[in-house]
Amino acid sequence: MENLNELIDASITLKTIPLMIPVMFYFLGTQTSSDSIKTTFKDRKTFSYAILFQIIALPFLGLVMSQIFSNNIFSLSIAVVLLAPGGFISGILTHFKKGNIPLSVTLTSITSIVSPLTTVAWLSLISVNLEEFDFNLVQTFTQLVLLIFIPYSIGLFVKLREFRFVNNFTNFLDKFIKVYILVITFTGPFELRDPLINYFSESILVVISSIISIYFIQQLSSKLVKIGKDNDRTILIEALCQNFPIVLTLSIILNIPEMAIFGIIYYLITLIVVVPFSLIRN
Repeated sequence: MENLNELIDASITLKTIPLMIPVMFYFLGTQTSSDSIKTTFKDRKTFSYAILFQIIALPFLGLVMSQIFSNNIFSLSIAVVLLAPGGFISGILTHFKKGNIPLSVTLTSITSIVSPLTTVAWLSLISVNLEEFDFNLVQTFTQLVLLIFIPYSIGLFVKLREFRFVNNFTNFLDKFIKVYILVITFTGPFELRDPLINYFSESILVVISSIISIYFIQQLSSKLVKIGKDNDRTILIEALCQNFPIVLTLSIILNIPEMAIFGIIYYLITLIVVVPFSLIRN
């Protein structure tokens, strides 16, 4: 584990992520459209189901999976991974799948803005169930507010005030963040290739079990609630595309190096699953 800590500390990619998180959420704030939110809120049943699935069902499933795989080194990691709000790539994949883009944007925005509260609440519950895990609630909450809530709020403020400089700067950020996500998708796994290979066999069962569980639980619950096909696709993509930069940041905040390894493996496996799903038109 000491060697793993050294590899994590030496990773240039991981060093950039905490610095980029505020930039990403500032950008997300500038992308939040009041029209999208109003459109989403009109369908109260779909919105209520989607938000509850994201902030309650997924973290609860993570807690259950951590108990099922309690003897696995990644038992804590899966619980935290399913806390992370939907990833930035989910909107792109929703577009490819012809899903409900306003719903995707609204879900990502709302789960992100409330993530300091929901994350510490679920981490507190996780710490009760996993005796080996402990964390500083106030410190973690403060760090998440600084990294996520404040940048997002600033982005939303400048968007609503329609400052002149926002459009040009936002266009630049849009391209920059897309390139950045693409770059770290390759550089992160390359820098940490040895531990990724060494821990792959221990993580793959947890990852696959989680993906299958998310799929069947979401499909069953959406049929029970009678969610429309486009919304169903959107909610499933949001559920599977967890925000791996947030997971990596939490691994640093909580000082859990194996969570970074698991987060990367989870992210790559979900991409392998979700990208083809998004490109198949039906």
